[in-house]
Amino acid sequence: MRKRTRLTKSLFQTGLACPKRLWWEVHEPEAPELAPDAQTQWMFRQGQEVTTAAQPRVPSARYEATLQTEQLHARVDILEPLGDGAHVLIEVKGSNEIKIEHKWDVAFQRHVAAEAGVDVARTEVMYLNRDCRHPALDTLFLRTDVSDDIAPLTVQVPALVAKFAAILEGPLPGDSRNAKCGECPFYDRCWPQERFSVSRFYRMKWSDKLDLERAGVARFADVPESKKLSSIQRRQRESAYAGALVLEPTLRDALEEWTRPFVFLDFETVSFAIPRFADTTPWTKIPVQYSAHREEGTGHRHVYFLAEDGDDPRRALAESLVEHCAGDGAVVTYHSSFEKSCLRGLADAVPELNARLMQIHDRVVDLEPMVAHHLYHPDFNGSFSLKVVLPTLCPDVSYDDLAIADGSTAQLELARLLYGPGTVPSAERAALRAALLAYCELDTWAMVALDKRLRELAASSG
Repeated sequence: MRKRTRLTKSLFQTGLACPKRLWWEVHEPEAPELAPDAQTQWMFRQGQEVTTAAQPRVPSARYEATLQTEQLHARVDILEPLGDGAHVLIEVKGSNEIKIEHKWDVAFQRHVAAEAGVDVARTEVMYLNRDCRHPALDTLFLRTDVSDDIAPLTVQVPALVAKFAAILEGPLPGDSRNAKCGECPFYDRCWPQERFSVSRFYRMKWSDKLDLERAGVARFADVPESKKLSSIQRRQRESAYAGALVLEPTLRDALEEWTRPFVFLDFETVSFAIPRFADTTPWTKIPVQYSAHREEGTGHRHVYFLAEDGDDPRRALAESLVEHCAGDGAVVTYHSSFEKSCLRGLADAVPELNARLMQIHDRVVDLEPMVAHHLYHPDFNGSFSLKVVLPTLCPDVSYDDLAIADGSTAQLELARLLYGPGTVPSAERAALRAALLAYCELDTWAMVALDKRLRELAASSG
């Protein structure tokens, strides 16, 4: 291991996921892929709040205690003294369940404690209680003894530490792609990015992609007919043969099933690890903004809502929504499970509007499967995300000139605008509101444009 590099619990977890990622994180710490995106920043902030909230639950303990040796470093969230020099090591997590990676965290810390001469009699994970409801936050945390669970992991830690040290002392490791690749910031470095590469197959297991590569099958068009593919994957292969859009004749009938007039709807939400509003639980999604484009005559009317302050916005938003989405026509979304979950949450939060909100819920239809199940363009690159589909099918509609251009940044900025931690100056507040309104409005206008384009394609297919 390089002299200045101590293995931390974060680097240890990275090593478990992928040796090559570990090497890059240590040898290329300024790599652009490691710059935290908006979602990472938000999760980090929430994690800090959870750790701070956990500390008073364990009085007379050491908080964020640093344990280290020449090669190892661990910052323990809570180290609770038991007397006679023994301690309880407590790892605090902003999750509402205990995951295997949490147990590995604790196992690594226990090993570092032993190496540093700290007596740990018991290890625990302190995590969020999914059944806790605001305002009864006295039940926010659960504590679970994981000493027995981590015992078989702890005995593996010394060998893994030696393995990771050797990796960091050596050259860049070879191919180590695995099921964790989708979570890795260096994904594009390891997986071929050519648009017809088998790595672009939609929802194909990573192991199947590697099997194809190792058999010499690098591109869609090279996949033998005997290989079992989903209908979407077969369409991807066909697009490689054609080098162009592949369109199914079923698109027209599928689109005709929707009832007009349409309302194109999109929500923006924030979610807090520690509940803020009545009857919410950890990580409840709180709708704070929506945009809707309503079909009226031969055009569309844009309507919207954006919360004004840090109070609970759900009632005001729900009242606005039921007014603007009244009617019987389809409520058009993209990736409808999100909008439907928001509507169900609002219906629970505002019981007197439950029936009207659920009537909107039951009218929801989804553009995403319209695209995924009926067409494929080579420029989709294996994804049906709106941010990929839109520039391919509707190149005149672009987010490029917006101050806020993606959902993760919108969530972060909504939280900053409405919920602190500090007060946003008035001039910046006005600019931020305008940017958020423009982003959400374009999300629904993008669906208007996409729906129109799909109907043009369906008509042209005969």
